[in-house]
Order: sequence, then structure tokens, then C-alpha cells
Amino acid sequence: MASASSGAASSGDSSSSSASRYLYGLVWFGAYLYGAIAFVSTAYQIRLQAIEEYGPVIHEFDPYFNYRATEYLYEHGAEKFFKWFDYMVWYPLGRPVGTTIYPGMQFTAVWIKNHIFGDRMSLNDVCCYMPAWFGAIASFLIGCVAYECSLPQNTGASVASVLNDALKGRYTEYKPQKGSGGTIMGLSSPALECGVFALGIMAVVPAHLMRSVGGGYDNESVAISAMSLTFLLWIRSLRTSDPLSWIWGAAAGVAYFYMVAAWGGYVFVLNLVGVHAAVLVLLGRFSTKVYASYSLFYAV
Repeated sequence: MASASSGAASSGDSSSSSASRYLYGLVWFGAYLYGAIAFVSTAYQIRLQAIEEYGPVIHEFDPYFNYRATEYLYEHGAEKFFKWFDYMVWYPLGRPVGTTIYPGMQFTAVWIKNHIFGDRMSLNDVCCYMPAWFGAIASFLIGCVAYECSLPQNTGASVASVLNDALKGRYTEYKPQKGSGGTIMGLSSPALECGVFALGIMAVVPAHLMRSVGGGYDNESVAISAMSLTFLLWIRSLRTSDPLSWIWGAAAGVAYFYMVAAWGGYVFVLNLVGVHAAVLVLLGRFSTKVYASYSLFYAV
């Protein structure tokens, strides 16, 4: 009887402890979720300052040129857009606009207009608000990048151990130790905290703000989001705890294709991914996963 009662008490304590951990995780997850939503909302509201003050107007020369190209695409379709020779620019020479720009942003704006807003929002308003939308998206994606980079599986090795492996030409796989971190509603901690704070920093960093303000309808406003997504998927494809993560390399290639279509700075993304893969090899961190991920990325 005594052993039965002690077993019941032990079971009750275990259930109580499990419920406490679940409640603790739920509270902290709610706090982090609130912080992430607040940062994304802040990123969006800051970028709307120009629109709130001056209305939905296109700013500067390049954004207005991009809007004019978007307007032509919307009114005449993709086929005529790529054959469009504009006699109104570079007078008297003119310019074949459709084949000399990066049309990813224009196609994105037209798709949003046709398939999301329709007649509820004008093309001008879509183009004015797009930088703010994509600025908030880029901030969220950078938070995801920070989360992925801060996972215990990806950050367990110290600088000294990495350099030691590089000198000896070997690869030591890191296995997380007990107590080195925890999970909150299935998400790793402290990686979750790193992601939320990185999101907040990206939301207000001036270098990104100046390229994603409302009305600043320029290529970078969309391309930064595409670039962030490419880096996120590339890093995700190398996650050590997932044996099939290399499949994400194909998704990174698709994101990079969109980046190429949106901005001429795509060469920096390709070079950075290539340099990262090369550095992994030089540090003795080469594996079949790196080979498969990079091959898929490059092939796509």
C-alpha cells in the first residue's frame, strides 16, 4: 500500500511539473510572439511616415521610372512589355526598357494588384505601399536568419575548436550538451531570443529604412527581402540536426532566381554563398550535405 501511494504521489508530482513547464513555455512564447509582432508592426509604421505626411506619391526619379514601367506592364501585358521600346527616354535614342531592367519588382506589383487587391487599390497605391510591406517582411526574415544561426546545433563549436579542426583538416560534429539550451513551444531557446532581437534591429536600422520607405518604389525595396530569404534557405539547408535539410538548397535557388529578377546586386549573393561554401571546405567542415545543398542551389 505504501509503495502504491508513493507511486501515485510521484506520478502526481510529474504531472504537476509537466503542467508548470508547459505554462511557463506558453507565457514566454506569448511574450516573444508579442515582441515579434510589435517589431514587425513598428517596421511597417515607420516606413509609412512619408505616406502619412505627403500621401501615396512616388518619390524621386528612379522610383517614378519604375512606376512608369509597371504601369506599361499592367496595361499591355508581359509580351508587349519585353518588346517595349520607349522613345520618351534617352531622347533622341530611346531605350528598350523591357529588356534592360530587372522586372521582378514590376511583375510583383502587377501580381499583387491583380490577384490580391483588384479594384480595391490603385496601381499607384500598390507601388507606394510595396516598400513598406517588403521592409516588414525583410525584418521578419532577418529574425529567422538569426534564429537559424543561433540554434545549438549550429553554434556549439567554439572558434578555437573550429580553427583546430581547420589546422588538422578534420570535421568534429558537435553534439549539444544537456542544459546547453531549452525549448519554448518547440522552438529553441536562446535562439528564439536572438531572432526576436535581430528582427527589432532590422526594423529600425537606417541602411534598410532608407531603401524601403513608403513611396520609394525602387528595386532594393523588394530585393532585400529576396536576398534575406535566399540566405535563410541556404543556412536552413545546412542544419546539422536534419539529415534531409539539403533539400532546402533547391528552395534557396528559387529565392535567388527571384533576387536576380529584382535587382542587379544579385552577384553579391551568389558570391557570398559560394565563399561561405568554400570557407566551410577550408575549415574542414565539408560534408555531403554542403555538397548537395550547393549543387542544388547552383543548378536551380
